[in-house]
Amino acid sequence: MKTKLLAVSALAAACVTAAASAQDLERGETVLTRPRPEVEQLGVRAGGFRILPRMEVGGTYDSNVFATDSATKDDFITVIRPELDVRSDWNNHALNFRASGDLARYSQYKTQDFNDFATNLNGRVDVLRDVQVGAEAFFRREHEGAGDADLIGTFTRPVVYYVTGGEAYYAHRFGRFSTRLTGNGTYYNYENGTDATGRSVSQDYRDRWDTRGALRLGYQVAEGYEAFIQGALVKSHYNHTPAGSPSRDSDGYEVVGGAAFDLTGLLTGEVFAGYMERSYDTAIYKDFSGFTVGGRLNWSVTQLTTVTGQASRQVRDTLVYQNGRVASSYTRTLVALGVDHELLRSLLLNGRAQYRTDDYNGISRTDDVYTLGAGATYQVNRYLSVTGGYTYEKRSSDAINDYKDNLVYLRLGAQL
Repeated sequence: MKTKLLAVSALAAACVTAAASAQDLERGETVLTRPRPEVEQLGVRAGGFRILPRMEVGGTYDSNVFATDSATKDDFITVIRPELDVRSDWNNHALNFRASGDLARYSQYKTQDFNDFATNLNGRVDVLRDVQVGAEAFFRREHEGAGDADLIGTFTRPVVYYVTGGEAYYAHRFGRFSTRLTGNGTYYNYENGTDATGRSVSQDYRDRWDTRGALRLGYQVAEGYEAFIQGALVKSHYNHTPAGSPSRDSDGYEVVGGAAFDLTGLLTGEVFAGYMERSYDTAIYKDFSGFTVGGRLNWSVTQLTTVTGQASRQVRDTLVYQNGRVASSYTRTLVALGVDHELLRSLLLNGRAQYRTDDYNGISRTDDVYTLGAGATYQVNRYLSVTGGYTYEKRSSDAINDYKDNLVYLRLGAQL
């Protein structure tokens, strides 16, 4: 699906004079996470838990519903977003639940309607002061729409799929050393697609299990600096291989080294680089090996302005084909930059810019996608908010159609 809901804001907001009422940022806080007691969501208390319901209703104008390079079709979309958070409020340990929905209704092209939702249950046990174990389970209903990197073939309706899985971890810090062991598994289950003739097209061959195990070892070099190395093993197993078709199963590994930093709480994040490899059971699918990089950054430029950055390079499975050949995977390289500015205690401005390139392994295809946008959120009071913005997205590809898309959205939020 196109990154339709990525909100972005003008960088000119950084030039606004700081408001006198701003409180100092605490260590590790950003403009978005800073407490705002006068408009903070209170929710409902139930014993040691807080129940936080929220609802957003609004509309989005989409200038290019089907992500085409010509004869574009526009439409107005009604969007409903219910959310429910249940958070523990304990001195030790934690148990949290979250459920959310993303429901869209198109005015003209009703075949593009979708009903996405997500649920997540996670918990943490503080075994000792420096020892933690935790786990989470999740279930999501998602869809592939026009312009999606993984969309295979031409369908008149979004392709619905379900994501089920969980993760568990063990973290231990002793002196300057730290270790974290993580294991997770994710199952993807695709519903059938619908072609232009109304025929149901099976997507069972895309159902798969993705598993990953990782071990991270860290050492605190100095106050605010930690060097680390991490190794991970990954495996993909497809449940339904059509008769006469080669196996799509694969496995691989990743080894990286990097550093995490916290400079007086104003500049936090981590960067890493290393090597990754993915091997497929069948020689017809091209193996991958090469470098990987990643990082994230939070920089509190002033008490009212935070800059965030992200970079990554990953390998993702796909079944996209070209001229009778099937890609084994694609390498996604992504760079993103964001700015959040507190113009008033109740008015937040934001800006986002993102570039990603998807380089398909085994076929001749590279997609470049650029996204820019501007947005703002006004907290009317503790219970009501208004969010609006604009997003521009452009795709350039040497194998499929290019497209440009403009989205303008406005939503009203209510919370207890």
